[in-house]
Amino acid sequence: MNRRGFTLIELMVSIALTTIVVLFLYRALSNQERANGVLARKGLQLEERRKVYELLFRDLMEASSVKVVPLGNRNFTILQLKTTNSLHQVPKPYVAYFVHERNATLVRLESARPIGFPVPLGEIKYIFADPLVNGVEKFIIVERGAQGGRRMERELLPGEKALPQPPKGKGGRGREYLIYLKWKGEEFLIDMKKRLAGEGGRKVSGAQGNRKGGAKGSGKKGG
Repeated sequence: MNRRGFTLIELMVSIALTTIVVLFLYRALSNQERANGVLARKGLQLEERRKVYELLFRDLMEASSVKVVPLGNRNFTILQLKTTNSLHQVPKPYVAYFVHERNATLVRLESARPIGFPVPLGEIKYIFADPLVNGVEKFIIVERGAQGGRRMERELLPGEKALPQPPKGKGGRGREYLIYLKWKGEEFLIDMKKRLAGEGGRKVSGAQGNRKGGAKGSGKKGG
């Protein structure tokens, strides 16, 4: 029986084809791993945004008192609340949100005692601090439509609609709070109408949220 082996040229062609196939498969696997990494990071960002949105929304919705403290930096505001929403089993806690200078981190403080700024050293041991997101570019809280119909001229926040002019002699009922947060190219706007203690009626007269890129509101990603 005549047996014919591979020639050197045939062997080299076979090796070359095998190398091309291996390189193609390696590149395909590398692209798949990269795509999986992007999807995983996007999923984490969406989860992070959802948690921050829902935490701010619930704290404000369940608040019996709200104080907005503007700062010299117009991109940041301090939000102080007396609410029933607690992350640390504190009954009716005092809560404050502010942007820490380290990594521009949005921090939530919670305590059974009123929280003042700057926080006294003796009070730190009574406060729970929860960093939420870093790289914050804007954290702005606006109170509009307060009783008496008082208005202030200012630039509208992204996604905010201008209030219609109320009839003469009739102010808005309750208060409307806008919370705008922007970080790392992501953003959302919370728009909530409330009645606080002492304003009559139920505490919450209505609430609506507009979240960009989140599970609620539009799916548009911030710029």
